[in-house]
Amino acid sequence: MASSTTAVLQARGLTKSFPGVRALDRADLSCRPGRVHALVGENGAGKSTLVRILTGNQVPDEGELLLDGEPVRFTDPRQAMAAGISAVYQELTVLPAMSVADNVMLGQERTARGLLDRPAQDREVRAALARVGLGDLDPRTRAEDLSLANQQMVEIARALVRKSRVIVLDEPSAVLSGDKLEALFGVVRGLAADGVAVVYISHLLEEVTDLADDVTVLRDGRVVSTGPASDYDVPRIIREMVGRDVDAVFPPLPEPGAETVLRVRGLVPVSSSRTPAPLDLDVRAGEVVGVAGMVGSGRSRLLRTIAGEHRRAAGTVEVAGRPVPTGTRRAIAAGVALVPEERKTDGLVLPLPVRANTTLAALGQVLRGGFLSARRERAVFEEEQARLGIRASGPEQGTWQLSGGNQQKIVLAKWLRRGPRVLLLDEPTRGVDVGAKAEIYRLIAGLAAEGMAVVVVSSDLPEVLGLSHRVLVCRAGGVVGELAGEDVTEENVMHLALDTAGVTR
Repeated sequence: MASSTTAVLQARGLTKSFPGVRALDRADLSCRPGRVHALVGENGAGKSTLVRILTGNQVPDEGELLLDGEPVRFTDPRQAMAAGISAVYQELTVLPAMSVADNVMLGQERTARGLLDRPAQDREVRAALARVGLGDLDPRTRAEDLSLANQQMVEIARALVRKSRVIVLDEPSAVLSGDKLEALFGVVRGLAADGVAVVYISHLLEEVTDLADDVTVLRDGRVVSTGPASDYDVPRIIREMVGRDVDAVFPPLPEPGAETVLRVRGLVPVSSSRTPAPLDLDVRAGEVVGVAGMVGSGRSRLLRTIAGEHRRAAGTVEVAGRPVPTGTRRAIAAGVALVPEERKTDGLVLPLPVRANTTLAALGQVLRGGFLSARRERAVFEEEQARLGIRASGPEQGTWQLSGGNQQKIVLAKWLRRGPRVLLLDEPTRGVDVGAKAEIYRLIAGLAAEGMAVVVVSSDLPEVLGLSHRVLVCRAGGVVGELAGEDVTEENVMHLALDTAGVTR
């Protein structure tokens, strides 16, 4: 294994500007073999820009990269991969219709006499899969048949086949929990033990302090500090990320009103594998109901069924006493808004400017003479920008250029323009930094205070407990329990989620 005192990849004084914003300002980063280097910062701090430069997706305006101490310049990703630098992004790039083997070998196929050398490829794939804990997986399995967690491991295996010396993991734990999360940590530690330099990006700061050997904190494109992880704790990281102490306490929730805004009776989502118990649910004006459970427990399907995306096998939904027929358009017209889990694919049209995304769900507000008015779109965006604190250079900025937290605010703004009575939030702070999380928490409490009925699904258990008046727990496709008052504890939620014991008081 290479010496951990000598950097395999260094960034020195990297600067990168875009119209209206300096994304990086003389940033440094040192990646040493055999060490996990955590890169942390708020959304918009410059992490993504730095990674894009390291991997050849962007060229810096100033500064340099050093590979084994020698200057190097990457002008496209192939050059970076050839140098042993790979990235596994939060938005996975596996091709679902292809086999695991073909995905692992994508772009680096082995040939013999002009034909694919399947036996050689199979040996390499099996060895790489074994290193990421998938030694028993048949390489001929189609990628679409794998869980998200295993698809992520396939991407890491792809980086190993490329003989990567530096692997960037961008929010790798965002879709994982429980034993899958522990498996990921084992893979990361194994990569470091094999001499790979790992750059680990995460908004879950407890992961950073547990897993990292080194930490670099970015704020507004600049490196605030860098050093061994032993010098950092969560309060210090938060303080340096946002430039101030952040109140981690959830905002106080209003007392719910007497009106029942959302009434669900005997609801059973359509499921090909199981028939869950019917759900009865009332959500009052100003009430926030949390939904907890393990990945695959049926939390998201429940929200999508209420929102009309999934058909009901049985049951009724009412908003403010009026029946809501099945179908997304009818649910939206009745005052139901769903902020989806996957904002980039289901919540936004990334190539459009931010003004257009902000008004997508309320086009009638920006029509003039039957045509869309860019002037009205700009006015609406500026109004929502002021209300939600959206960080963007202006109405014309591409939505794809925004940080995850600001993209999430655009999705929220899009639905809030319709003035919904019921707001369904699926993982509202996934991939969002600690500062933006606090802003979203305050927004949810503020919407409840205005009389909105809110249902929140989250994999972050403290978030569910801190945001909610009461909590529903899902398991095996349906709701298996409800907790309120003093019964709302992490222990009781996990007992219900895992079916291990009764509720304790």
